[in-house]
Amino acid sequence: MRAVLVEPNPLIADALGRQLGMGKIRYDRQDWAGLEELLREQGADGLGYDAIVLGGVDDPARCVAALRAHQVGAAILCLLDRRCVTTTVELLHAGADDVLVKPVVSAEVRARIEVARRRSRGLLSNAVRVGRLTVFLDGRDPDVDGERLRLSQREHAILGVLAAHHRRVVSKEHIYDEVYGLSGADPLDKVIDVYICKLRKKIAEATGGARYIETVYGRGYKFEAPPEHEDPAPALPARRVLPGYVGFGRGVGEARLAG
Repeated sequence: MRAVLVEPNPLIADALGRQLGMGKIRYDRQDWAGLEELLREQGADGLGYDAIVLGGVDDPARCVAALRAHQVGAAILCLLDRRCVTTTVELLHAGADDVLVKPVVSAEVRARIEVARRRSRGLLSNAVRVGRLTVFLDGRDPDVDGERLRLSQREHAILGVLAAHHRRVVSKEHIYDEVYGLSGADPLDKVIDVYICKLRKKIAEATGGARYIETVYGRGYKFEAPPEHEDPAPALPARRVLPGYVGFGRGVGEARLAG
């Protein structure tokens, strides 16, 4: 996960940066002017950040509104020096995803960012149902037809990333960044390939040989149910026929009433 931290006070920025690092969030530090310049040069899509953490800025509600006006889709987390209901309401109305009071704790910062990102992907809960698998994004092991599928911590984390992007291609770099953050030291390609192989084997054993994780060569991996495990499309409701109704002919005006 990558974030940009906007905090002009170096001591506070260092403290916040330590918490982001403990939450395995890679971050760049910018002042507001620098972030605006990046936005002008690269556009919202070019920023490449999962979250924007706004610390000490003048008129934070205006800053949030400006980011949303530029179509920035990253999670926006605002940090206040003290609790203020009025300011919190203004920030949320301007487009902030969440508001916290300093000092912050790494686990809470990451969790709140993840909730915002989950909402942006259209995920309404911590459970993602894919074919016969239910993947939980809150730390629980997934299950297959209600039976627990035991995974290691790394396997669970990687499957969670894939499930959060269900049916979309996820690059190895993105998986590595999400799972390892700042602490990863293993060669990127090898470590992700090894865990993907382990996940495929465990899922296949639990589902009778089904393949849920596909390799998209040159791009990454995609997690989706094989066709035989897809939920069938819901049947259309039967058309209700009103009493005395005979039906339609070829033309709109050919409907007739019995009697």
